[in-house]
Amino acid sequence: MRHLFSSLWFLGLATLIIFPLLGYLLLWITGDDFWNMFNIEQDDIWTIPAFLSAGILFGLAVIWLSELTYFEKSMRDYKHILQRYKITVWHAFFLSFCAGFGEEVFFRGALQPYLGIWLTAFVFVAIHTYFSIKDMKKNVFAVLLTLYIAFLGWAARDFSLWHAIAGHFSYDLVLMMYIRKD
Repeated sequence: MRHLFSSLWFLGLATLIIFPLLGYLLLWITGDDFWNMFNIEQDDIWTIPAFLSAGILFGLAVIWLSELTYFEKSMRDYKHILQRYKITVWHAFFLSFCAGFGEEVFFRGALQPYLGIWLTAFVFVAIHTYFSIKDMKKNVFAVLLTLYIAFLGWAARDFSLWHAIAGHFSYDLVLMMYIRKD
């Protein structure tokens, strides 16, 4: 149990540190300013709650979908992996923040300007292993997730990286809290 507990902290910190470092490296190689991605217009700050809400709504939709008989078997593996960790409320917030911030800095802040919204969204979902050669039901879910991730890409492009971070954080938090209660 202690090993699983400490691996959650490691996973969170690794996500929080490694992804931004990769983003920094990519932007350094291309000659772009890493810190520029964090800029936000003062008027756009007030729209961040809408993206927090979008993450919550999409998270609730994913929970509902995962409970449908059609998806239940396909999503079982993901639930079991996360349930092994005995996630606390603190873990849920910590891991959601680490993933929301770290992954968005790399994918939306550094990679998306070069790959575009759709390819970046596809790569993001693919590295999270949601696409499957064997399970077409999992692919239906992967396509839905890709649409949401593309939505976060649009948020980062047209509003700010903080909007994408908010949407990612709240989506992950809803799922972590749901997994935690099972």
